[in-house]
Amino acid sequence: MRLFRGMKHSDYQDVLRALGYFIDEHGYTDVRIIETEDGLVLQGRVTERRGLGEANYDTFLITDEDIKTLVRDAFLRRGQKPPAYSE
Repeated sequence: MRLFRGMKHSDYQDVLRALGYFIDEHGYTDVRIIETEDGLVLQGRVTERRGLGEANYDTFLITDEDIKTLVRDAFLRRGQKPPAYSE
């Protein structure tokens, strides 16, 4: 992930909290999160899909810009000022 480059510290806690909200919102179980250069690959099992030929997992590439948006929205939900990310 390029998101944290140039920062004094990386705050994975905020990112994981925001991802947790996304995961809960979609009702995913058996979640996989893989960090890549382009962001995060997130896979979550959709429990109500059991039909023949239906994919059991949804897969997303969550880019650095997506992560910034998720974190910003999480702070706003809590009534807090979102962090400023440098480019």
